[in-house]
Amino acid sequence: RTRTPEGGRRAEVILDRMLKFHHAGNADVRPDERSFSYIIYHYTKGAGRMTPDAPDRALKLLRKMVGMYRQGYTELMPSHYNRTNPIFAFTSVIDAHSVLRRNDSGVVGAELLESMTKLGEKLESLRPNTYACLSVLYGWSSCGSIDAGERATELLQRMEADMKDAASRGEESIMRTTQRCYILAQTAWARSQSERKATGALEVLHMMEKNYAEQNLEARPTVQAYSMVLNACAFADSVEVDGKIVKASPKQQMKAFQIAELIMSRLGKEPYPNVKSTSMTYGTFIKCCGRLDLPNNIAQESASRAFADCCQTGYVSDFVFTQLRYALPPEKFLNVLAKNGYKNLNSKGKSLSRDGKRIRPVRLDDLPDEWKRCVDRSAKRSNR
Repeated sequence: RTRTPEGGRRAEVILDRMLKFHHAGNADVRPDERSFSYIIYHYTKGAGRMTPDAPDRALKLLRKMVGMYRQGYTELMPSHYNRTNPIFAFTSVIDAHSVLRRNDSGVVGAELLESMTKLGEKLESLRPNTYACLSVLYGWSSCGSIDAGERATELLQRMEADMKDAASRGEESIMRTTQRCYILAQTAWARSQSERKATGALEVLHMMEKNYAEQNLEARPTVQAYSMVLNACAFADSVEVDGKIVKASPKQQMKAFQIAELIMSRLGKEPYPNVKSTSMTYGTFIKCCGRLDLPNNIAQESASRAFADCCQTGYVSDFVFTQLRYALPPEKFLNVLAKNGYKNLNSKGKSLSRDGKRIRPVRLDDLPDEWKRCVDRSAKRSNR
């Protein structure tokens, strides 16, 4: 409970002494779940989390705790939920790795999920539930490994299968998928260097749509879910080959761009109420045009067309404007602004000051209010 980082080390020393006394034959000195969980929480939630090796120390303690339980120390894992719910010890260790985006966060999550699954066969309190699966998905979304998307998708499939099995028995699954489950899996694809990142993110969106259609209201697709596919497409310009990051082939990048076009087309039809293109989706699509290695006529025309649609719908934000500037050469950038109705420009793409005597770069505030009418006001203020 100490507020200092070194408190965990001191507690570990006391725990080691306790175990030595116990193993020496002193039956009155016996650890319980709190002996481990309090120290674990110090390293994962308390002041101890600031130390670089905190996740490793917490994981080591949890492994020791599990090992002793399997040796017969059943009091280390209560069979029912209580104040120090043991599942929190597992998820907090996973989250401690994930929040630092450690490259082993996915593997650690998978290891602890397997432990929970085996222990959960006898202990109801450790049966993996949605909360536990979210932590594991968070781990895969943070690690950036080449197989992160595949592994996250496999976990989603396991959760959906459990839901179907529970429904066939007339029960409610404790591993029910939610919107965040699917978005974390999409993030795992987007941050990986897999050549399937764009396709994988789209497949997760399809899973989300299908699950929602099967009456799981908690899996309702959102604008963010569509935006995450676009984000995966935008970063499909590189892949990992033999442990090295290399440029993706033109064919792979074109496929990612076609997926991005598909997403924008679907958003244009508003597939669900209030699920339509926003500043984020317009900006991310234009980012695809700027990052992917595409023929100039396709990239520039697609970016210009998306910006024109964005102006008409009133979603031009700083993000959209910045991505357009990067996606187009200066002359084309100027032409697009002028074509959509911005007139206060000179030949160098500068805007005139109000007195007409000075010139300055075009800023978001200079653009017509009509272009920005649907942008959140707080976002406008933060971009000034």
